[in-house]
Amino acid sequence: MKRKLLIMISLAFVLQGCVNNKKRNDNFYRQPDSQANISYQKLDLDSIPLDSVTTSFVVESGLCDSIFYVLDRYFCTLYRYDLSGKLIDKKLGQGRAKNETSIGRIASHVFLDNGDLVLLDYNGSYSFYDKDILMKDYLRVLYERGKNDGRSFSERYSDPYSYSRRYENLICRSYDKAIYFNAELSSLDCGYIPTTDMHLERNANILEMDLEKEEFGRLLAVGFPESYKINSLNKVLFSDVSFDIAENGDFYVSYQADSLLYHYNHSYEELESYGFSGRDMNMAYVKIDDFEVMSKYYMSEKQSKGYYTWLEYVDETGLLFRSYQKGGSQSTDGLQIYKDGVLLGDINVPKGLKVMGYVSPYYYSYVIADEEREIMYMYRFKL
Repeated sequence: MKRKLLIMISLAFVLQGCVNNKKRNDNFYRQPDSQANISYQKLDLDSIPLDSVTTSFVVESGLCDSIFYVLDRYFCTLYRYDLSGKLIDKKLGQGRAKNETSIGRIASHVFLDNGDLVLLDYNGSYSFYDKDILMKDYLRVLYERGKNDGRSFSERYSDPYSYSRRYENLICRSYDKAIYFNAELSSLDCGYIPTTDMHLERNANILEMDLEKEEFGRLLAVGFPESYKINSLNKVLFSDVSFDIAENGDFYVSYQADSLLYHYNHSYEELESYGFSGRDMNMAYVKIDDFEVMSKYYMSEKQSKGYYTWLEYVDETGLLFRSYQKGGSQSTDGLQIYKDGVLLGDINVPKGLKVMGYVSPYYYSYVIADEEREIMYMYRFKL
């Protein structure tokens, strides 16, 4: 097993080429004449309870080779299930053996195209496991930022090593020989609140990790849609993105407080934008103009307000699913279904339901961990 340590010094003038700096077309981010052809008005859901296991209920889940898995981020265990929710086996666990992990706590994970599992921790490390979930490689990126090191705000926004993962809602995807995750500029004096106008124009929301070069690559999703320029400080807590990558490398991107969906090719050239607002969403956000106010309202806003929470593109059927929280007193979440830019349905679904993938003839949701009831379960449905 190789161990790799990369120490990266932030040199903005060296890394300017990493920024996707194609000229922005502002019309791409304005409300288009979207189309709707409502074909689905309700889902007939089957609930699938999973066999009981020892868990912290802080989990991520996924679908790999028609097998479901649940990754416990605290206990560092990987449970695999068949399509009926029956436990197949248990992998990993904390330890230093080749079939264990010493990562401590898992921030997120992703499976690569070759079947390898990558675990991300909270210190810039990437642990690689083969198809048998045996440790095979390790990579860590260290940052040397200093105290802003005299660089201008513009230089920092252009430097991939000025960014950090958005750990509170970390989304990790892979394509070819790269990993992508949602990111934000890591600087207290330069960001959404202190430099709002520049942030809305220059902040990159997705960061590429080039596994072949073993370094950060492109800064993607640079800037925010036009909707964020209206009452900008009301959207501070809802400034993250959801995204997915299709088998052909295309990106699909959604912002938490913006009704549109954005489609790009793998070079991140604009292809199309479309979308409709979710139904019955409470988007009366509180104005956040300093970090004390942010701390005060963070939890209540996230729990009580409506925003777009997840995006999943299903290659097998060409459907794009966008999940959203309605907020307020609503007893359900919402799920939008698009195909080729056309809205096919906007449906009430149980809270927490997000589409994970497709194994014919069913679509399956991500696993929902209910600590109060001490169960884990998922949904499936047909269209």
